[in-house]
Amino acid sequence: MKMNRRNALALGATSLAAPLLIGKPIQVAAKAYGPTDGKEIFPGVRLVELGTRDSHIKGYKKIVMEDVVYQPKATSPLGDVMADDMVCTVTEGELEVTAGDMKFAAKEGDVWSCGKGSTKEAATNNGTTVAVMRVINLRVA
Repeated sequence: MKMNRRNALALGATSLAAPLLIGKPIQVAAKAYGPTDGKEIFPGVRLVELGTRDSHIKGYKKIVMEDVVYQPKATSPLGDVMADDMVCTVTEGELEVTAGDMKFAAKEGDVWSCGKGSTKEAATNNGTTVAVMRVINLRVA
């Protein structure tokens, strides 16, 4: 290829764009929920339904994803045993969690599971900002 002004400009533009294509991944923030999003399930605690799909995991019919949004100082008290197997994570903030015989501080990115019929869970947001627990329910019916 003969190098002329047009080819030199094209080559220069390509070399400048390359770092943009292989740069660091961009962090994506969790969706900020308003104070009335979802349904209030306890004072200061709201349930936001995100989606439901058929499951391809043997033994489960549906997968349901929800966010439980805790305002500062809000609590979901220890309830009945879990109706479904589930996996939980904190997408924003920090929660003090009791799950069965475990008690721990769940920070952003922490993950844990609860078993159907065997785990009781409670959570409290002791912080000064909103905390979000993402729950993935594995439903048999």
